[in-house]
Amino acid sequence: MLPPEAMRLNDAQSKVISRFRAHGFREVITPALEYAEVIDEPRLRDASFKLFDPDNQMLLLRPEMTTPIARLVAQRLTGLPTPHKLSYCLPVYRRSSVGRGQSAEFHQAGVEVVGSASPGEDAGAISLLIDTLETLGLRAGEDFRIVLGQAAFYRGYIEENAPDAATELLAALAGKDLVRVEEISRELPEEVAAGVRAIPRIVGPADDGEVLETAEKYAVGEAKVAFENLRGILGHIEASGRLGAVMLDFGLIGRHGYYTGAVYEAYAAGLGFTIANGGRYDTLLEDFGESLPATGFAISLERLVSILAHEPDAAVLVLAGSGASATKTADDLRADGLSVLHVAEDMPPERAFEYANSIGAGWVAYPAEGGVKMAKAGDGQFENVSMDEVGKKLG
Repeated sequence: MLPPEAMRLNDAQSKVISRFRAHGFREVITPALEYAEVIDEPRLRDASFKLFDPDNQMLLLRPEMTTPIARLVAQRLTGLPTPHKLSYCLPVYRRSSVGRGQSAEFHQAGVEVVGSASPGEDAGAISLLIDTLETLGLRAGEDFRIVLGQAAFYRGYIEENAPDAATELLAALAGKDLVRVEEISRELPEEVAAGVRAIPRIVGPADDGEVLETAEKYAVGEAKVAFENLRGILGHIEASGRLGAVMLDFGLIGRHGYYTGAVYEAYAAGLGFTIANGGRYDTLLEDFGESLPATGFAISLERLVSILAHEPDAAVLVLAGSGASATKTADDLRADGLSVLHVAEDMPPERAFEYANSIGAGWVAYPAEGGVKMAKAGDGQFENVSMDEVGKKLG
């Protein structure tokens, strides 16, 4: 990744971290390498890069961040007061299919809340995600939407009414294969099959009461518990004034098997991929000897940056000159808050302009008595400018 793409990624990353900190989340860093047994999710294991250490133990390059943070909490934060509110901004690694042209290394920024089962924490994470995307200049409801489901709702309905088909149905729905759901439903009693087909198609704005009314018809047993949990989450989101950014999709149960409750994805206009996803995973920490509920989300920074408006880069001044006076001039200008690239050579103007254009710098300058001699990289018309006036010229 070359400039300016790398600079945009880093700028977005800084803004994201700033919002996480504003909500009280503290950063953690986990190793790039994890022991293979740590990653239990089949899809993640299949997509992982694998290698062996000198003791012949299989290692994986971390394919996601939720499981490593669950391990970190279980091993390093045991006994401390909960909830733990942690954030990260780190690269992850996944194999892509041959020929897709996708990077195998990409950056995720996210948060995890460990140690609270409150629907208010699920809503808080969703609100933080919306807040973060808005801070980056995206408009909720126009540039992006949050699609919210409840993994336990469909699972509860299936296990109550068609337990023998539960595994196959949940796998099909996790892969968003409604055709397969339809096929399986044909082998079920019609009353049950109607719900199996209907629930994944209950979709609509979260502030539309009819969507919840339709779903409530199937809220029996565990599905009712999940429904009331979802209603509680929506109440908290509404209290934050962000309900208009949320769509409900009762067919959304998440791609990872560790999701146990609310699950959500962020979609941006004009992009066929999610830019963020998250949900509740109350049983994952049991794999590491801790019984703690948890919820969180991850943002794909490369995808996010691809949809952001390209803000003009800060004006850069190329200052050429091999003498000590040029070094001092550059330092003095930087002390005034300007972006100055000093080339410590006596570079002729033609070459200086060519160099400035190659890096996207708008101005070229040389040290002069009481200031600099500077010109726009495009026109080559030099004029003497005092040190105090350089910033005004750069705009």
